[in-house]
Amino acid sequence: MKESNLKYNNKGRVSFYIIRKLISFAVPLFILLFTLNSCQDMLETDNDSMVYNPELNMKTDSVFSALGIAQAMQQLADQYFYIGELRGELVTVDEAVTNKNLKELANYSANMDNAYDSSYVFYKVINNCNYYLAHRDSTLKTGSTNVVIDEYIAVAAWRAWAYLQLARIYCGNAEGLTIPFYTEPLTSISQIEAKAADPACQKNLSQIVDALAPELELLLERYPNTKVPSIGTSVFDIGKTNWGANKSIDMSRIFVPVQVILGDMYLETAQYDKAAKKYADYLCKYGVISEYYTSFRMRDYYTVPVDFSSDFNQLTDNYVSIYGNTASSGDVVTYIPMAVSSQRGKTTSIPLSFGYDYYSINNSSDCPRVENIQIQPSKVFYELMDSAYFYYYPTSYDGQAVNTSYPTRVKNFKAGDGRASITSQYRYVDMAILYRNPSDTTRVYVRKVINANVYLYRASTIYLHLAEALNAMGYTDVAFAILKNGISTYLESLVKKPTRDSEGKIVLNEDGTPRIEAYKYMSQKSVDMLGTTLPFLNAQYRETFTADKVYGIHAHGSCTYNRKENELAQSAKGSRATALGSQMNTHYLPESVIGEKLKEIARTYDISVGTSKADSIAAMQDILCDEYAKEFAFEGRRFYDLQRLARHFNEAGTWGADFGSKWFAKKLEGNKPQKNLYDPRNWYLPFK
Repeated sequence: MKESNLKYNNKGRVSFYIIRKLISFAVPLFILLFTLNSCQDMLETDNDSMVYNPELNMKTDSVFSALGIAQAMQQLADQYFYIGELRGELVTVDEAVTNKNLKELANYSANMDNAYDSSYVFYKVINNCNYYLAHRDSTLKTGSTNVVIDEYIAVAAWRAWAYLQLARIYCGNAEGLTIPFYTEPLTSISQIEAKAADPACQKNLSQIVDALAPELELLLERYPNTKVPSIGTSVFDIGKTNWGANKSIDMSRIFVPVQVILGDMYLETAQYDKAAKKYADYLCKYGVISEYYTSFRMRDYYTVPVDFSSDFNQLTDNYVSIYGNTASSGDVVTYIPMAVSSQRGKTTSIPLSFGYDYYSINNSSDCPRVENIQIQPSKVFYELMDSAYFYYYPTSYDGQAVNTSYPTRVKNFKAGDGRASITSQYRYVDMAILYRNPSDTTRVYVRKVINANVYLYRASTIYLHLAEALNAMGYTDVAFAILKNGISTYLESLVKKPTRDSEGKIVLNEDGTPRIEAYKYMSQKSVDMLGTTLPFLNAQYRETFTADKVYGIHAHGSCTYNRKENELAQSAKGSRATALGSQMNTHYLPESVIGEKLKEIARTYDISVGTSKADSIAAMQDILCDEYAKEFAFEGRRFYDLQRLARHFNEAGTWGADFGSKWFAKKLEGNKPQKNLYDPRNWYLPFK
């Protein structure tokens, strides 16, 4: 049969052609990435280095097999990133220099000829996972210790992640759209033919979650102490770029934690209570807090007040360290690390498309830049970031010296969100997310991508997804707290309770109502929930989530400025510092922020909005969408967030059953889409 007769049908089933390619690469021919005695050569080999072990019954098989799947993950990295970033509104392409495939993704005209429309790279991961899970002996022990179960569960999580991405890219829950689904390895043409003819093998997003989640839940129930595998020393040097940068990777961070992928599966399908519990389980069990990562706008971009800029050199800017060239950046949970050269493994085109020639042979102290930048920040991105206020303590002078008493007055300045920090001065480049060419200010380089890593999960991802789930459950104040203060014991001090005088009597306002301090916004019900339904503040974990260590995520870009020499600085760290910085300014409290968002939505979409709990939840969902943009821009995930939030707007129906579709289309109008995005079926790529 000719190849042209084998490729595709109009129902989106996997073609014989694609699956035959899968078989040619799939287990039982596993990729052997390296030997344990040659760790520095990790990720160097090509797809022709294979071993045959159909039984997978040796204790060391797990290592080699898992690393073979890791290499398959590398092969989907560019596609995952480009679809996620270009089909969002935070980047723009250049008609003159951007390649055709990327432009088609951005304007929603991509068809099955597009280089980045290929389910094959995801099914390659899935088929290898299927083989492993079908054949791996998961009972092998050394003494009383099961030596393979962590890897076994990690492979099951990888498979779930790959299926979730396929559903996000090709179907969601849109009417009439499905993707092929199978959990056994396909190793023969007869199997392929049977799958192609079986309607039961076609599933949408919800059906995929229903099929995969129970098995993952059972594994967690049986092995509650499972963790992502740690291979050997965990951190390995994988070589040096041609221009001189060393690169190392943390092997424990190539895996997806099973609790996190379960949380995402439940979040996508609006099972919010289950999602929240899975995220909380991971964060609490492994002590993952929302840490101190702050950024600010560079001086050459904005002129800031004198009492702020005079202490410029004392400001700490460590948000950019998340994307540094280290194996174990604090906020990163899962990444796909790409090779430093084609001789050492799978390379990526992502840095080059943003103007950085990662594979240049020119020696440089920084990643060499090119003139033709294919992808740059969009006008929408700048407008969103420029609208943010920066909160700070003004320095106070008595005419001769700085006042050493801790300032209680907080000011705000519309400097923009620091996560869009931009500089054209080379001496500040290590503190900036964006670098603007001083000789041509139209060229802006995104420094998040220069280390050739594709970030799948950060601690911030998990916290913001938790906020999304909690908000949908009605805990809008907790969702807001994740942005403002972070989840810590300090939230117990923010419960809205009447103020009492020295004698214990309730202080009344002029109208006779109890006086509640303006900065307090938490309900007792929500705080109680964080110590019961979710365990953050219970006796077991409250020492982990203490006020002095936890920061709100919004503070990454609009943080409080604390002078180190102030006498009370030690008592104003963490949640307290974030609280002090914004509590005294009503611009960043739930009532005012949600109120402003409701006005914005009414104005933008020409609809009537109310003041009900449902209205507040919907508005907070849009606020979280803005925070996703600020925190995760240029990390390859914007489309995946937009399609989920749009579906949930439609499903909730607070402002009509089609509001999510209108919202999605409005978000993407700057991309000049070639399809009608009011129809959810057009959000997704044609299946190939």
